[in-house]
This record gives sequence, C-alpha cells and structure tokens, in this order.
Amino acid sequence: MNAALTVSSRKSSMSAHSGRRAIDASLFTSLVLVSIGSGLFLPLSLVFFVELTNIRLGVLGVLVGLAGFVSVPVPAIAGRLADRYGARRLVVVAPGIQAIAYLGYVFARDPLSVFAVTAVMSIGGRLFWSTIFATLADHAEDGPRQQHWFALANIARTAGIATGGIITGIALTIPGTRVYVVLALLAAGCLAAAVLLILPIARSQQARRHAAATHTQGTVLRDGRFLGLLATNIVFAIATFLLGLAVPVVVKEALDGPGWLSSAVLVGNALFISSFGVFGARQAARREPFTVLRIAAVAWAAGCALLAGAALSTLPLATAILAGAAFAFSFAEILHAPTSVAIASSMAPDAKRGDYLAVWQYSFMAAEIGGPILFGTLFTLHHSAPFLVVLALNLAVIPALWGLGRSRRSTAPDASTPRSTTTRDSPTPKRYRTRKRSRP
Repeated sequence: MNAALTVSSRKSSMSAHSGRRAIDASLFTSLVLVSIGSGLFLPLSLVFFVELTNIRLGVLGVLVGLAGFVSVPVPAIAGRLADRYGARRLVVVAPGIQAIAYLGYVFARDPLSVFAVTAVMSIGGRLFWSTIFATLADHAEDGPRQQHWFALANIARTAGIATGGIITGIALTIPGTRVYVVLALLAAGCLAAAVLLILPIARSQQARRHAAATHTQGTVLRDGRFLGLLATNIVFAIATFLLGLAVPVVVKEALDGPGWLSSAVLVGNALFISSFGVFGARQAARREPFTVLRIAAVAWAAGCALLAGAALSTLPLATAILAGAAFAFSFAEILHAPTSVAIASSMAPDAKRGDYLAVWQYSFMAAEIGGPILFGTLFTLHHSAPFLVVLALNLAVIPALWGLGRSRRSTAPDASTPRSTTTRDSPTPKRYRTRKRSRP
C-alpha cells in the first residue's frame, strides 16, 4: 500500500515538474518571438516606409520620433492596471497590439497613417516591457528563479534586437518591395504566436492575493530609495545603449573602417550576452546585489575608456580595442540586467510591484531619448568626449550605490512597514539576509 502511494506520489511530482517545464519553455519562446518582432520595429519602420511610400527620410524620422513620445505615459498607466488586474493580462494584450500595428504597415502610405501605426506599435512595445517583469516575478516567485528569469528576458531582448537588425540588413540586399511586406507579415505572425504561447502561463498569484488591497496613490514617488536607484539606473541604461549607438559611428567616422567591423563587434556582444547571461545571473545572485552593480559600473567605465582609446586609435589596433570594449560592456550588462530588476522588485510592496517595475522602465526611456542627444553632441566636439563623460557618470554612481545599499541594511523593520518590504527587501543570499536580521 505504502509502495503504491510512493509510486503515485512520484508520478504526480514528475507530472507537475514536466508541466512547469513546458510552461517555462512556452514563456521563454514567447519572449524570443516578441523580442524579434520588437527588434524589427525601428530599423524596419524607416526602411519600410522609405521603400513603400513617397515620404522623405527626414520627415519619416520625425514621425517615428513623435510616435515614440505617444507611449511615454504607458508605463505609469500599465503599472496601476497591473496591480489592479494582474500583469499577465496586459502582457497577453501587448504583442497583439504590436501584431495589429504590423498589419497596418501593409496599408499605411500617407504621413497620418504612418504616424498612427508606428504610435500603436510603440504603445504595444512599451506596454509589454512595462509589465513583463512583474509577470516574470509572479511566475518565478521569490528567490534565485526570479533573477534567472530576469536574465532570460534580457537575453531574449538582446538577441531579438540583434536578429531584427540582421534581418533588416539582409532585406536591403533583396531587390523589390515585396520583401518588406513579407517581413511585416512575418513580424505580425511572430507576435501573434507569442500571444498564444503566453496564454498557458499560470494566473498571477499576486493579483489574487491582493485583489482587496488598498492601492495607495503615489507610493512609488514617495519611495526615496527606489527613486535613487532609478536615477542611478539612467546612467546604466545610457551605458547599455552606448555600444550599439557608438560603434558604427566610431568605425565609420573616426576610423574610416569597413562596415563589417561594427557588425562583428555588435554580433559578438549579443552572442556573449546570450551565451553567458544565465551563468552571470547565477553568480550575481550569490553576492550582495549593490556590490554586483558597483562591479558593473567599473566594467562599463573600463569599456568606455577602451571606446575612447579606439576612437583616438587607428586600424588595425582599434579592432582589438573594440573587441575589449565589447567584452567589458557585455560583462557589465550580464551583471546589471537581472540584478537591478531584482533589487527594484524587492523594494516594492507586493501590492505595488507592478507599479514599481513599470516605473522602472522610465530609466530606459530617459536613456533612449537622452543617450543619442548626449552622444551626438559630444562626439562632434571630440571623438572621445561622449565615452569619457559616460565613464565619469559610471564612476560617480558607485558611491551612490554604496549609500543606497547601506541605507537598506541599516533600516530596521517596524510595525508600520508592509510585510513584503521587510521579508523581500533584498534578493540577496540567505546568509546575507540572516546577517541583516541580526542587526538591532
């Protein structure tokens, strides 16, 4: 009898494990498909409408830029909705919105319709990245699995952007305009498939646990530590985008080098992150998180120093320097991406996690807007200037991170503090949390 129960228990456990692995695989595949569709957005938007409409490139750039500003309020709204109704529902909707936008590409031919479809596309993309981390946090629950999934999201995003650029580059070599219509339809198909793959994900436990919770307005804006972390992350987000923004310009303008060199550097960056992202997240999860971010800041500073050196160098020496810079940037991103999101998630009360992780996206939005302005302005003054400025910014956030980490450790729990902010205040290892609790 006992033997039969044991066998039955083992079969049940194996079945549950297999079911969880199937859901995990479905979720990761959906992340990859959404990232490919999103990665095609900016390069395909310009190329597509240049080839299929009579709108000038300068006007198209303005239209696409203005369409991006339409999505600025999305994270703030999405965070509130995620806490109220569950992030999973919004994550399912977001790729569907993007798929509809890509279908609109096939028919948009005048400035107003081009603006409309690119605005819808931008809203869908912003909605997805404003809610996916809350969904992943709920799916993984607390602990190392959370950072593991944050790393997978970063891997999928990096690989998707690289794949989008490569696909667009290949499309430019094919004569005719039909290839662009086919690309838009394929992108729509990827996003539609992502919707179907996200559906099996278990419903958010957070939404059920806190259905009756009081949603205090302005919680995020009153959290000084979180806003301090958000400010430091703007610097890290600028550094994250800097490699892809700068390398093609440095190779062409400063080095007068071949186009394949910038492609090789950026593909190497994407491959490194994709290959070692999960391993880096595991190693980072074993260490104090603010220490990990300080190491990432030093790595980015070193990468910026190498980029400045490459901009002042000549070929072929610059090739080796660029390879070193790509390694430094990849190493920094592998450490930063899962750790920073895990800290942001741990700072949030359970009932406001969707709001916190959505507002977190504003640091990347600020970098997307300010990064090109900073780089373009400084590069015209001196080829090494933007890299030296970002280097200095990364060194400047190190003491700020030390202060944020120290204030968290010295904050004693009190009766008025929500349970989640004291028990989940840190994604650090068990031995570190034990040390923190022993403080008076």
